[in-house]
Amino acid sequence: SSLVQAEKLFPAPGVMEPGEYDALVMKARSSSTAALELLQFMRTHKIHQPELVLQHGAKLVRSQRLGNELWTVLEQVFMAAAELGCDDWRDYCLNELKKNFPSSLRVDRLKGIEKESQADWKEAEKIYQKILSTKPEDTMAHKRLIAMHKQSGKVSEAIEAINTYLQTFSTDSEVWHELGELYIEVGSLQRAAFCFEEMIVHNPRSMYTILTYAELLYSIGDFEASRKYFSMAAYLDEMNLRALWGLATCNMALAEKDKAREKTKQFQELQKLTLERLKTAYKGFGATGKPAAKLLAMMTL
Repeated sequence: SSLVQAEKLFPAPGVMEPGEYDALVMKARSSSTAALELLQFMRTHKIHQPELVLQHGAKLVRSQRLGNELWTVLEQVFMAAAELGCDDWRDYCLNELKKNFPSSLRVDRLKGIEKESQADWKEAEKIYQKILSTKPEDTMAHKRLIAMHKQSGKVSEAIEAINTYLQTFSTDSEVWHELGELYIEVGSLQRAAFCFEEMIVHNPRSMYTILTYAELLYSIGDFEASRKYFSMAAYLDEMNLRALWGLATCNMALAEKDKAREKTKQFQELQKLTLERLKTAYKGFGATGKPAAKLLAMMTL
């Protein structure tokens, strides 16, 4: 849903302790205090389990013992109910928030989310555009628009909305990622490569970003640059199969493109080292590694 799409646009939370979340889930079954703690934990770590939020949040709201936490829990339950199609809880939470915060932009965003859950895209867009006319720097409204366009299948509108957003918030690497994925979806690989290059600037040691960028460069025929980034990935993780396969195929493509190149000692040594690392890696796979080993035996310059 568009609600899930929007959540993907936010940075990942910090690492939680092993078993910490599961323990909270267990405790929440028998204690309202633990249930409240669970909902707080889910917000902090951006854990997406709307069924759990609705299950425990609804009980807490009914208990009328939340105090100052009431409004936060109401919003959290509203989001879960809107995604799950629980119209009664969605409407109840929103009405309570509207009564207490009639002029809140945050509540206005929730009105837009309500329209999204009803697939009333035009009305939702009107609400978000109105918010942005008052507060252009409202990142949440921008991201809701992007998610809404994606959900309604309007990829070109989503791309336009992201580009507008990035004119102001150019350091948001999560949104650069979203734009890159959309460009891949529509086959605009050159533009997708630019997006992933921006992501590398923000996080130069991200293996996912480096490898995806290298693959995009290979796809658009820039084998030399692609090889450099596959080499970088292999340097960061010398037994990364994705990096090593990429490096090997780049070497093959460059050798095919320039026959004189394959005769250089440096080039041959690089390919030899790459193939040796791949062979070593696949030895540990036993019988399942045999098809790869056969393929590697045929990969000679």
